[in-house]
Amino acid sequence: MNDMEATDLSASRLAVTSAALAGDPGGLYNIVSGLLGQGVSFDRVLFDLLIPAERDLGTRWQQGDYLVSEEHAATAAIETVISLLAGSFDQPEDARTFVVTAAEGDDHSLPARTTAAHLLFLGYRTLFLGANVLASDLAEYLKSEEPDALVLSCTMSTHLPGARATIAASHEVGVPVLAGGAGFGEDGRWALDIGADGWVASLQEVAETLETWNPDPETSEAAAKSPNAELQSLIDQWPGVVARARAAIPEDSIPPNKNARVLSELGLALDSVIAGVLVEDQGVVTDMLDWQKATLPVHGIDSQDLMIDALMSVLEDVAPAAAGVLARAREDK
Repeated sequence: MNDMEATDLSASRLAVTSAALAGDPGGLYNIVSGLLGQGVSFDRVLFDLLIPAERDLGTRWQQGDYLVSEEHAATAAIETVISLLAGSFDQPEDARTFVVTAAEGDDHSLPARTTAAHLLFLGYRTLFLGANVLASDLAEYLKSEEPDALVLSCTMSTHLPGARATIAASHEVGVPVLAGGAGFGEDGRWALDIGADGWVASLQEVAETLETWNPDPETSEAAAKSPNAELQSLIDQWPGVVARARAAIPEDSIPPNKNARVLSELGLALDSVIAGVLVEDQGVVTDMLDWQKATLPVHGIDSQDLMIDALMSVLEDVAPAAAGVLARAREDK
C-alpha cells in the first residue's frame, strides 16, 4: 500500500459533505481534484469519499436532520462532480461496451452514474442512460448499440416491477443483465427471481463480474417471475388505488402541508406490495413498513396505521391476493 492509499480521508469527507449540502459542485470539484492531484486514486475518491458521504447524507435525511431539498441538492452536487471526473476519461471505441442505467421507475441515477464512471476509468466503453428509462425505449436502444451487457441499478425494492420490465426488454434483444443495488435485496435473490443474469453486492465488483461471468439470457428469462393477471390489473389501477386510499384517511389525521407526502408514502407502500407479490416474498413489504415506521414520525407524520388501514381496504376490493400479502407483512412488523 502506498502513502496515498493509506491517506485518512475523514477530514476531506467533512469538506465534501459541507460543499455538497451547500449545493456547490464547483467547491466539491476543487476538493476532489486536489486529492487526485496529490495522488489519491480515482477509486478511493469514488468509493472511500463521495459514495460514503452520499450514504451518510441519505441516512441523516431519514433521521430528520436534513430537508429533502437539502439532500437532493447534495446528491446533485456529488453526481455533477462524478460526471465531470468521468468526462476526463477517453471513451475507447474498440473496448467492450456496457450500457448502464437505472430500472424503469427508479429516479435514483447516482449509483448507475458512479458505475458508468468507474467502468470508463477502467478502460471500458460505457453508455450511461440515467434514471427511469422506459423498457420499450431501452429495447430499441440496445438493439441499435449491441452492447456486451446491460448493468442495471435498482435502489429500492419498490422498483422491482420496473426492473423486471427492464430485464425483459434487454433479454428480448439478447443482451444479458448484471444487476446491483439495495433494491434487489441483501443477497440479490430478488434480482435472480426477476431474471437478471448476475448480481453484485457492491459497485466495486461490477468490472470483475463482467469479466468472469457466463450469462445465459434465454435461460434466465425463462425462469423469471412476471406479473400475473391480477397483479398486472393492480399495476394498471395504481393511481386510482392510491387516490381511494388517501380519500379513506380522515382529514384531521393529516398534518398541514403533509398531503403530498402522505400520497407519496401510500404510493411507496402500494409499490412494495406489488413488488412483494411479484417476487413472492412478503419481506419486501415488511421492510417498507419498518422503514416508514422509522422515518414518518421524524418528518411529522404519525398516521401510518391509518394509511395502511386505508390501503388494505382498497386492496381487499381490487386485489385480494395483494391485500393478503400486506396483511401478513403487517402482522410481522
